[in-house]
Amino acid sequence: MNQVHPLTADEVQELHHLHRQTIDANVRSRCDMILWSNEGLSPPEIAQRVRFSHDTVSRYIARYEAEGISGLLTRSRSGRPHKVTAEYEALLLDLVAQKPREVGMPFSNWTTANLADELAQRTGIEISPRQVENYLKCHDWRLRRPVHTVKHKQDAALVDEKKSDS
Repeated sequence: MNQVHPLTADEVQELHHLHRQTIDANVRSRCDMILWSNEGLSPPEIAQRVRFSHDTVSRYIARYEAEGISGLLTRSRSGRPHKVTAEYEALLLDLVAQKPREVGMPFSNWTTANLADELAQRTGIEISPRQVENYLKCHDWRLRRPVHTVKHKQDAALVDEKKSDS
């Protein structure tokens, strides 16, 4: 397929709407492909503009012809399903929010390895500590080494007095 059929005003409007509404950059590029094809550009010219191959442009023109606007949307890909379930993720976030000793652990600070082991025992789902870290990052959690300080043993009034004397 080298060119898209002459588009109606409604089809053009639908493509412009999808272009504005989508957060997927690939879908936006596919809308551009169809609109430029409608303006008379050839697949090699379009490919140069969107920085995709000629074959990719031709494939999406053909998909648009066969399926309409739904042919431009990103499809789910095959592959192994995720191990981590929503329940696992909720348990991870619940666990990391608590101190390890509060849940009966013999240590004071969580590590991703400790979390991975504990969650494997509780859920039967085994993932690497690195994957645990990635899930935590998605929820704005960062595990860091504790900073040991003696500030809690200082007399605040005495510290303030010494600072004012300087």
